[in-house]
Parts: sequence; C-alpha cells; structure tokens
Amino acid sequence: MTTVLPEATATKPPVQRSEPMLVAMRDSAADRPAVEWAAARAAALDAPLTVLHAITDPSLMPPGRLYGDEVIAGRVMVSREASRVAHRYPGLRVSTYLHCGDVVEALLGLSAAAPMIVVGADRRDPTSGEYKGSVALQVALNSATPVAVVPPAYGYRTDSGQAGGGVVVGVDGSEVSRAALMRAAEEAHSAGMGLTVVTALGSSPQRMAVGAAPMLLAVRTRYPDLLVSWVVDDLHTPVEALALYGTGSDLLVIGRHGSGARSAMSLGSVTHTLLLEPPCPTLVLTHREPEPPDGSPTRTAERMNVR
Repeated sequence: MTTVLPEATATKPPVQRSEPMLVAMRDSAADRPAVEWAAARAAALDAPLTVLHAITDPSLMPPGRLYGDEVIAGRVMVSREASRVAHRYPGLRVSTYLHCGDVVEALLGLSAAAPMIVVGADRRDPTSGEYKGSVALQVALNSATPVAVVPPAYGYRTDSGQAGGGVVVGVDGSEVSRAALMRAAEEAHSAGMGLTVVTALGSSPQRMAVGAAPMLLAVRTRYPDLLVSWVVDDLHTPVEALALYGTGSDLLVIGRHGSGARSAMSLGSVTHTLLLEPPCPTLVLTHREPEPPDGSPTRTAERMNVR
C-alpha cells in the first residue's frame, strides 16, 4: 500500500449556492441523521435547505384513515424538524415542502434545480433483513443532480456538526471516476477538509498507472492549497477499500455508472453495493454539468413556511 501526501496550507472560503439543497424526511426518527447532515452541509456552504416530506396519495389511503389528518400530521412533522435545525444552525435558511404522492417522484421532479439531494439509506426489516423499499437507490439512479445517501447510524459533533474525517473518493482511471475526483476536491476545498483518493488495484491497475498522475495534477492545479492523500490499495476489492477508508469520514464520493453497470441506465456494482450499506454519507455523482457560479436556475415548485 502506498500513500502520497502533497504539501498543503490554507483553504479558501466556501462556495455559495443559490438554490436550496433538498433533504427527504420519511420518518422523524429514522431520517434525522440525513436531516442533520444536510443542515450541517448547507450551513457550511451558506446554502438554503428544503426539508421535503411526502404523504400517501388519497387514492391509496387505507380505509378508516382521513386524508386531512395525514396532511396535518405531515405538515407538523416537517415543520418541527425544519424549526429544530434552524435553531441549531443560526442563519440557515430553511423551508419545507409537503408532497402528495411518491417521495421518489417528488425528489426527481425537483432535482433539476437543486445542487444536491440528501436521503437516508434504505432501511432493512429487523426480522427478515430485507430492505424496506429502494428510495435511495431509485433517486441515485435517476436524479439530475448529485445525491447524498446518509447511513442511519452516522454520528455528529455537537459543536460544528462535522465528524472531521475529511472527504474520500474512489478513482479507477475512468472518466466517471475523474469527474468524481474533481467533485470530491471541490467538496473538500469548500468545507476546509482534506481529501483522500483511494485506488484499489483490482479495478484496473494498467489503466490507473497511466491516469493517476494527470488527474492528481488537475486537482493540484485547481486547488493548490488542498491537502490530498492518494492511497493505492492492493489488498482489498474496490468495495472493501472504499468501505474501509470511508468509515469515519465526512463524505465519500463515487460515480453513478461504473464498470459493473450493464448500461448507462444502471448503477455500477460498486455504487450499488456501497449505497446499500454506506460507510458514511456517500455522494453519488451524476453527469449533469455544474451550474454557473452566478447562475439562478428557475424555481420548480413553491416552498412552504420559508424562514
């Protein structure tokens, strides 16, 4: 195993984003880690945040349950959570969005303008071990914007909301991983963290031998003050290596389509596996080009309870 540690000094101020990040809240207890991570991230980047909750379509309501009660309960839950994070992060601009219908449909419909979507990892049934739905996987596969998947057991410091483990990215020499590397460098730079680049030799050592130096040079040219560690792991598979170095980190960045994807419409095998059991908040990079720094994308929906 070899590690390269370029010298680094200070970092630059965070990049401001105009459109709100989206975080899905399906359950107040189970999705709190996702809301917490999204709030801390939005506050660090001086970006607004929208907390989204979806309620069942009226046609699918069980007999005996009143739709009006569902609307009220959903509005109360999402408003309380928005007020809680707004109090915890003074200055954070928080709004809520209540959707009637499928949560995946709501998130994908709003994804064109959002800089990031945050969801909790798909949950398992404690008895059978089977997953309860596939919201995280569906959103990651179809979103027009990067998607962060937060594990349910992710912890936070009470002072800044960040665990301090830095940003990790997996690189195999492909164009997808190159894009992931540049996005990871941007995330680390904006948050004032270090970047760890992980290459598992089992993925493609010949291709990586050619691509590593130019990619590292591109990062150093764009972010000269960023602390970068490049780890070449010859002991683990890509999934094992990223899970190992991602554990305890603030963010893991991976590409949506990898060598294991059957087509551009499927997740790569590494991405699919990591999203089922994310070792830390995991950002899935899509192929959408970033918005201009001064761009103001059209708002796609009306927000409620703007603070």
